[in-house]
Amino acid sequence: MTERQAGEAPGEAARESTGRPQSALAMSARFAFFYGGLFFTIGVYLPYIPLWLEAQGFSDQAIGLVLALPAWLRVVTTPGIALLADRSGRRRLTILGLAAATPLCLISLEFAAGFALIVLLHTLTGLLHQPQMPLVEGLAVRAAERYGFAYGRSRLWGSLAFILANLGGGIAIGRFGPDWVLHLVTLSTLLTVIAAWLLPREIEPAGRGDSRSPLAGGRPLALLRRADFLLLLLAGALIQGSHAVYYAYSALDWSRGGLDETLVGALWALGVLAEVLVFWFGKPLIQRFGPLALLVAAGLAGAIRWPLMALTADPLLLAPIQLLHGLTFGAAHLGALTWLARAVPDAQAATAQAIYATAVGSVGIGSLMFASGWLYGSFGADAYFAMALTSLLGTVATLLLVRQTKLKTTPAGPEGRS
Repeated sequence: MTERQAGEAPGEAARESTGRPQSALAMSARFAFFYGGLFFTIGVYLPYIPLWLEAQGFSDQAIGLVLALPAWLRVVTTPGIALLADRSGRRRLTILGLAAATPLCLISLEFAAGFALIVLLHTLTGLLHQPQMPLVEGLAVRAAERYGFAYGRSRLWGSLAFILANLGGGIAIGRFGPDWVLHLVTLSTLLTVIAAWLLPREIEPAGRGDSRSPLAGGRPLALLRRADFLLLLLAGALIQGSHAVYYAYSALDWSRGGLDETLVGALWALGVLAEVLVFWFGKPLIQRFGPLALLVAAGLAGAIRWPLMALTADPLLLAPIQLLHGLTFGAAHLGALTWLARAVPDAQAATAQAIYATAVGSVGIGSLMFASGWLYGSFGADAYFAMALTSLLGTVATLLLVRQTKLKTTPAGPEGRS
């Protein structure tokens, strides 16, 4: 950002080189549209793709492998794509390219036959779709600061689209069959291409990106020498990874227990609503208890939630159990990101977030999702008991982090509250 831009008010920054004033509301709406398309895709895919894979003849173990492969490969591809986008200074164009390629893979997947081709196209689709999220997050935060709109109000439409996808997807799939999983996902990715095209061109950097990106230097190695940071990675990977059986097999398990797809979608949507509530009240919760207390609460909630999931498929009992998603996911996410913001210097913030996202999404959830294929195939719903143990181990890692933080903190230090 130039000195002139730093001194501009949000309204002044909205007048670009074209001379046309840009509305903060219109700018926010463009990002909201993109988040809506992105999360509608995820909201159909995440609970229902196992149903489609099962209809193609995949075993429970094969489903776990198919779902885990993209997560493992993203350890390399997502940081690599982000680094290329930063260095080129063309993040919007990168998002547009990824968004345009995604439905092409999905359309091919609709006509694919044979294990190898389905796995290949499914994996490629995941590698193209997932990096769009961190790339657009960076653009959205930058635009919110420059144009004066609330980032959270744009991001909120993603959560609402996710809920709509859970409910609407369940109704459509229940009525028309599992082929509609891919039909709906393909349609939403086509809408996302339009939304990507509408992302504002003016928020791109004026020149090429900085080749001295944090990911290009030695900062990741410096972070990985910090014991407290490593403990946070371990805690986040275990607590968030304990959702693996839920993400991969809850729709299958509930369907086999007699629930129709509409009820499955409603139960998933209820969990997301609980998550949204935790985010809504996140600031006072952090102020009162501190970020690590939220992470501990998330781990303990998982130790309660997952055994209960193993014991019942009654929707009346599952509904209150689903409310714990607000803690197992929402509190864990909020606590971990807040701790990172407080504990990691600004110069390393982006690197820390990227490493944490990779540890949780690819290493934690990816590896445990692969293991969940064998667990669910061998033990059925009792696989949730292994997830309870995983969540407890994440709680232990968090408590060790609390102890580590207290040992490092001086009474007069600004981070006296962990």
